[in-house]
Amino acid sequence: MNSENIGSILVVRQHDQLGDMLCVIPLLRALHEHFPSAAVTLVASPVNYAIMLHNPFVTEVLNYDKSRLFPAIGNILSFYRSLAAGKHDLAIVPATVSISTTSNILAFLSGAQRRIGPIKLAGRTNSTAFCFTETVDLDWNDFPREHQTLRNLRMLQPLGISTRDLTCPLGFTSHEIGTARARLQKLKSSHKLLFGIHPGAGKTQNRWPAEKFAEAANRIAKQHDGAVIVTAGPMDEEPLARLVPHLDCESMIVRNEPIRTVASLINEMDLFITNDTGVMHVAGGTAAQTLSLFGPTDPLQWAPVGGKNRFIAARDGKIDSLSVGEVLDIVFLILQDRK
Repeated sequence: MNSENIGSILVVRQHDQLGDMLCVIPLLRALHEHFPSAAVTLVASPVNYAIMLHNPFVTEVLNYDKSRLFPAIGNILSFYRSLAAGKHDLAIVPATVSISTTSNILAFLSGAQRRIGPIKLAGRTNSTAFCFTETVDLDWNDFPREHQTLRNLRMLQPLGISTRDLTCPLGFTSHEIGTARARLQKLKSSHKLLFGIHPGAGKTQNRWPAEKFAEAANRIAKQHDGAVIVTAGPMDEEPLARLVPHLDCESMIVRNEPIRTVASLINEMDLFITNDTGVMHVAGGTAAQTLSLFGPTDPLQWAPVGGKNRFIAARDGKIDSLSVGEVLDIVFLILQDRK
C-alpha cells in the first residue's frame, strides 16, 4: 500500500495515561512523513484529548468519553458515526504497556481496510487480535530498556516505515503563546531567568522531597536572578503545601489549571525541573530545557527525548537519595550551555 492509496488514517490510543499518549507522537510523525497528504484522526480519552488537540501531526482528535457515551444510546451512535465518517484506509492501535480491548474494537468498527494491532504484548496473548488484518508480536525481551517511543514505532513494522526523530512536540496556537507570554511578562521583565518546578507526582515513590525542591529553587533564583513558577495538579496538594513555606524567592503558583495552559506557560520558561510524572512528558514537548528526576522508574524507557531534555536518576532507585547538590550540578551545566 503506497502513499497514494492512503487518504485517511485512524490511530486509537484511548488509555488514560498522559505519558503513554505523548510517547505515541513519533509514531504520528512517521505517518505524517510517509503519508503527507493523509488526514490523521486520533481517538483519545478525555484525560488526553486536550493535550493532543493542536499536535502538528494530527488532523482531528475524537474524544472517547465513556461517561458521556454509554448513558445514552444516541451518544454512542453519534460517536461511531464520527468514527466511520472518516472512511479510513488504515487503522493502527499502538500498545506498549497493556492491551486495550476497547481500542481494538474501535479500530475494527471504524471499517478501515487495513488494521494493524498487537497479537501479543510481552508474552500476553491478545484475545481480540481478530479485529486486525495484520498483527505485530510485541516482545521486549531482546530490548528490555528500549524507549517507549521506539516501542510504539514497532507497530508500524508491517508498513515498513519509521522516523529518526523521537521528540514529542505538542504544538501551540498563536493565542496560547500570546496568552502565556502576557501572563509571564512581569516576571520576565524583572528577572534574568524564568524557571519552573513540578514537586508532585501521581506515585509517591516518584516525588523528590518538596523541601529539596524549595532549596534548589531558592539557590537557582539567588545565583541567576530567577523567579520560579510552581505547577501543581489536583493530586499535588500535599507536596505543594510542604514546598510553599520554604520558598524564599519570587514565585508564581499555577494550580489545577488546564493542561494546555500549563504546557503553554512551561513553553515560555528557560528551565523546568520535574518529577517523573505526566507533566514531565508535557515539559519535554515544549521549548523549555527540562531536567527530569527519576527514582524507581527506568529513565532510558521514559525520560523525554531530545537534546534539550536531561535526566538524573537515583543510583539506588529511591528518589529521596538524590541530593540538592547533584540536581544543581546538572542545572548549572544546563544554564552554562545557554550562555
